[in-house]
Amino acid sequence: MEVGVDGAGAPLVVDAQVHGWDGRPQNQAGPAGEQFVADLHHRHRMVDPSPRPLSADRFGLVTPDALGTDVLGAVDRAVLVPATFDDLFVLGFAAPVWHLELAAEHPGRLVLSGQLDPADRTRARGIGAQVSRDGLGALTVLPARRPESPVALRAPWLRRALVRAEQAGARVVHLGVAPTARPPRGAPDWALTGVVLAGDAAHRPRWPSWAEPVRAGSALPVRARNAGPLPAGGLDPAEVRELAAALPRIRFVLGAGALPTPALVRLARLPNVLVLLTELLIALRRMPEPAAAALGELLAAFGPDRLMFGSGYPVARPARLVRDLLTFRYPEPLRGRYPELDDDVREALLGGTAARVYGLGDPRAPRAGRRRPAGTVALDHTPGAR
Repeated sequence: MEVGVDGAGAPLVVDAQVHGWDGRPQNQAGPAGEQFVADLHHRHRMVDPSPRPLSADRFGLVTPDALGTDVLGAVDRAVLVPATFDDLFVLGFAAPVWHLELAAEHPGRLVLSGQLDPADRTRARGIGAQVSRDGLGALTVLPARRPESPVALRAPWLRRALVRAEQAGARVVHLGVAPTARPPRGAPDWALTGVVLAGDAAHRPRWPSWAEPVRAGSALPVRARNAGPLPAGGLDPAEVRELAAALPRIRFVLGAGALPTPALVRLARLPNVLVLLTELLIALRRMPEPAAAALGELLAAFGPDRLMFGSGYPVARPARLVRDLLTFRYPEPLRGRYPELDDDVREALLGGTAARVYGLGDPRAPRAGRRRPAGTVALDHTPGAR
């Protein structure tokens, strides 16, 4: 597919994983929040394919202008995925209330996801009314307090809550889709985010226990022995399989695109399970052969109609990731071993699948006044280009 700077032939692009967060010092709940943001910024400097990394100040707060320039200047629509992490941040990290304000500044361009803590039944009260009131197109099942908390999916009340949300309009559920400071031990060093499936990683690194939020009544942080990077909460693939089988009308999106492990590939047997490719496009530049093999395995298992593009912004910005996918070819040793990325496959990965899953119709209509960063893929369509 030839894609020039005039935008001719440019496909629809939907970034299915964007986080609008506030990680500024005044929102950090002690050393835990500070280290989490510092690790994320270090990760950004390592893996973002753009020539100039974001400064710490700009990285710490996603403003409407930054979102418009960095994301909506390069894609047609984006999905805002929340992650509050209340123990690490005073007012929440990527809080849904902030996402509502960002969406108000970019009407018609953003899909909102709510958050549901599988360990806190009280947060599920009124979930259907919340979906209707806020216009949520998805829900993110994620621990609200700490990201390394295990995620249990077997509670009957959780299924009932997801059904109520689906009936109100949130027909997509994100599992394990959250910003993670470091990959789990044993994962590729280019992995940005993703769900840790039981059996996929024998050892999970532990969050430094000295970096706990300050205890009530004490001016000193809790200090203890163990230290290590903060992992994502673990998911039991058997529980994912049971939940997806019990709720076939809901589409479950896994943030595990970097790890086409046997446990993940087996989940491809369920037609309502999809996977985000947040990590792989970054890896195609840093580690082309293993990343290309991972992408090929996921294509063979899930097909292009169940894989979606995501940048994980602001950890990585989407413009160059889009260009990389448009120009991707398998390295010579891998050619002929995996499904080819023809024009139809690329269009599905970049936005066709997400547009169908989130019910976006034709997201390219409200494009007036968009700014495009220099050197990025031009996605504006001239009249009649379709």
